[in-house]
Order: sequence, then C-alpha cells, then structure tokens
Amino acid sequence: MRSLLALIAVLVSQTVFAQPAASRSALIIGISEYAVAGATVLDGVRFDMASSTKIANAMGIPDTQIKYLKNAEATKENILKALNQLAETTKDGSRAFIYFSGHGTRELIDESCVEGLLTYEGKTITHQEFAKATQSLVKSADKVITMIDACHAEGVAPPKGQTRAISKTLFTPKFFAKSGNAANSCSVVANLKTRGLLPEITRLGGLQENFVQITSSRPDEQSLDQPGMGGLATVAIRDCLLGKAKDVNGSGAVSMSEVQQCAQNAINLALKGNPTFAPHHVTVSGNRNLIPVQRPTTTSTTLAAAPVEPIKQPSTPSSAAPTSPPSVNALTVPSVPVPPVVNPSQQAASQAASAPAPSTSPTKLPAPEQALASLATLKDIEQQRNPKRLVEVQVSKPTLKIGKDSLDLSIKSSHDGYLYLILLGSDSKSFYVLYPNGLDKNNQVKAGQTVRIPRPDWEVKAAGPVGTNNLLVMVSDSPRKLNTLTMSEPTAAEPFTYALNDIGGRSALIHFLTSSGTDGKSESFGAKLVAVKEVK
Repeated sequence: MRSLLALIAVLVSQTVFAQPAASRSALIIGISEYAVAGATVLDGVRFDMASSTKIANAMGIPDTQIKYLKNAEATKENILKALNQLAETTKDGSRAFIYFSGHGTRELIDESCVEGLLTYEGKTITHQEFAKATQSLVKSADKVITMIDACHAEGVAPPKGQTRAISKTLFTPKFFAKSGNAANSCSVVANLKTRGLLPEITRLGGLQENFVQITSSRPDEQSLDQPGMGGLATVAIRDCLLGKAKDVNGSGAVSMSEVQQCAQNAINLALKGNPTFAPHHVTVSGNRNLIPVQRPTTTSTTLAAAPVEPIKQPSTPSSAAPTSPPSVNALTVPSVPVPPVVNPSQQAASQAASAPAPSTSPTKLPAPEQALASLATLKDIEQQRNPKRLVEVQVSKPTLKIGKDSLDLSIKSSHDGYLYLILLGSDSKSFYVLYPNGLDKNNQVKAGQTVRIPRPDWEVKAAGPVGTNNLLVMVSDSPRKLNTLTMSEPTAAEPFTYALNDIGGRSALIHFLTSSGTDGKSESFGAKLVAVKEVK
C-alpha cells in the first residue's frame, strides 16, 4: 500500500511537553530533617522537592493536582493517609506519580530484618504497607509511576553526621539504621526494597504494564545526596525527562528505558574517577516501555489530509458522487513539489529557527533515519496500552495480491470507545490514518460489537510494493484530536490523513494517539499490532 509524500509539510522549531491534565495527580514526599537521633540531615531534599515538581509538570500534572508532605508533615500516619486519599480520588484511566526523597532504613523485629522508608518520627513504611496503601490506585489508574530516592546499599551505615568528600563536594548516603549490629543482616544498608514492591503490587491485583518503579540505586548500593543540588538520581532523572534523554530507537518518543540510560550516564560522569564512591545505578522496573513525557523535538511536522487523485466519493446518495468507492491505491504522489503553507505563528517560529547562527562552522547534517524506526513507533504506541482494555483483530487475508486484493479486518473491543486504524505501508514512507477519515468520521464503537474495516463505501486495495504492511488497531476511552496531526480536517475529496515517516511525523503520531484529547478524561486504550503482506 503506497505511501504518500506530504502535500504540506512544515518544519518549525518548537517545544512540546505534555499538557496539564486534570486526570493526572501526584504525591511528593521529602524529609531532610528527622525527629530521631542519629538521622543525618539531607540538605539536598529541598532541591529534590523542586526537581520532582518539574518532573510531575513534565508528565502533564498541574500544580493544583500535586500534594506535598515535607519534614514534620511526613509522618507514617500522614503518608499512608495521603496514599489512600490519592487512591480514593483517582479516576479510572487516570495517571499518578508518587515521589519520595529521604532515608531508607532497616530494623530488627522478632529476629527478622524489616526494610522500609524512614518517616519523620522514626517509623518504617515497609513495601508491603506501601503496596497495600496504593492497591486501589494501581487497580484503577491507567499508569502509576513511583520514584524512590533513598539508599540501597551493602555497606555499614556511616556514623551520625558523617559525610564523605569528593573533591570539594560533600555527598551524604541516604540511609539510617534503626536497629541491628554487625552480627546481623540489619547492619547492611538498604531502603525499601522497591525491587519487591512490584511483585507485591501485582499480588494485590495491579498489572505490571500499568506500573513503573524508579529507584535511585540497586539493593547493594548507596544513593547519594548532594547538598545544594539534591539526590544525584533525582537530578539525573529530571534532566533526562526534560530533554537530555535520546530517542535511541528513533521512534519519535523517549521511553523509561531510554531515560534510565541517560540518567545512568549522568551519574557515571558525576562520579567519574573519584576514589571514594563508585556510581550507583538507577533501576527501572515494571513497564520500561512507558513514555512518561511528550518530549520536545527540534522539528515537528505539521501535515494535511492526503490528496486523492482521481477523487472517488462514497457510494452514498449525492448529486455529485460517482458510484465507485475511493481506494488508497488511487492516491498518487504529486509530480510537482508544492510549496509549504505556513500560518503566521509557524512562520515566526520558522524564521527564528532559520536565523543565521553566530558561528561560522559548517552546518551539521542530520543523522540518517534508522531503518526500523517506523515500526518502533507503532510498537511504542502499542506498549502504552492498558491490558485491561482488550482489542481483538481478525484479518481475512493476511497475504494480499497487488492490484487484486483489498484489506479486510474484523475488530472487537472489550470496552466502549473510539476506534483508530493506522497503516504503515510496505514502502515505509508514511503512516496513514485509515480510520476515521473524511468518508467515515463516526469512529465510536460499543463493547462486544464487531466492526468491519474498511466499510462498504470505501476500500484499501493492495498497490505495492512487495513487502509487509503494519497496522495498529487502537480503541481509546476518549476521542483523540485529529487537528494535532493535521492542518485541516479530512474531507470526502481528501479523506486520508497521514504522518511522514520522519522524526517529526513519528513524534506527532505518538502524541496524536497517546496524549491528545485526554484532558480530564480517561487516558486508557487497548491496542493490537498486526501485519499484512503484499505479494505479486
């Protein structure tokens, strides 16, 4: 199925982060000073509070939806109460972010070592208590992200007030030993074993695909607090989420695994060559493919509806309508380049971006596109699905003969929603929004209803080249805004919108399907990726 070259493609310099969504909320906890003897003051926690707020905002959480617990407010009772309240107020299909910065701890109880987070008054919140308090939240939310910046280490806890110097910078291990001695397991440093939090959450009914846990270090390492800056892990995660992380697979978005890679590089650089501390390792478990933030791009592609030539209207009664349906193979590439159409705001941005640089160095050419980046885009979108939303897809003919066979799908959803069908053609030049389109705009579907795509009054015929078409079938709880992808609404004359297979187009497609139109509504969707071959 042939790809179309863009009729209108405008590249503008812009920054696009996730827009605040009322369905998203956060709980941020920071404890720098403790009402318990021996607990080292963590000066960097106050900076962590600001950093975690920036992280929450980048995730699309407005300030009005963020609750804070700081120092004396962060008692065990208050923390568990706040977690329960977050669960009670979280709507089905929403998102939540939970952050903790402070000391981790271990204490010996009945000959057993209990691990947890140290609260202001010196009590412990175990991973079992943490998971139980968030049980309802994880069950109802579309995605829950937790981040713990506290110690996981195998070294003996340092004496009160002790810090270790690295050059002129003081780093403080974020651990406090409540009880135990060198003869028992509690003498080794560790915080809440968030490596055990995920199994506990899933045991209580949560789904691994809907949960992400970020920890500042491995179970055998110390996390470090840097006065005047904050936790090394928090600073690294913040900077990577806000733009430093690279889109390694070229999909058009940055996943949590790519954020982790970026953050680890930053920590390695910060501790490079020092004789006292080796770098601790940021860990990410659960859904590592989650896209937490709509990252800024240096270029963004603004696209129009795909032209149809010759124009073939639907077979519904109309004074001007021919009887034959339009088909994708009827779409042709314009033989003459069409100059871009730029609106005033885009033109200003474009002019600013194209202004001569003060440097006389030659312009650096963009890196070549990755061969599999387009398929990575569809896979990244599929990985954002909520597994509680099931989408069944049956392909009548998984292999189509060019010029003869047409696409035929039967789709059934487990939930009411809005159906979207995205085609990456066998030439891999563009992504087509096959449905909805200018001929068939009502894409609402009911749970259990079987939908046939294409409809009788339009078709998608195999037109080559030989190869594999990849189709993403998605049913979202809330409708997406097509104008985030196109400059104009699709029409009967130009029914199929599309996104170029370049970095701007891939980024725009991900934003369109995963983020647009969900403000204050459920963000959940089900998705299924299928392949259809074309042969001669």
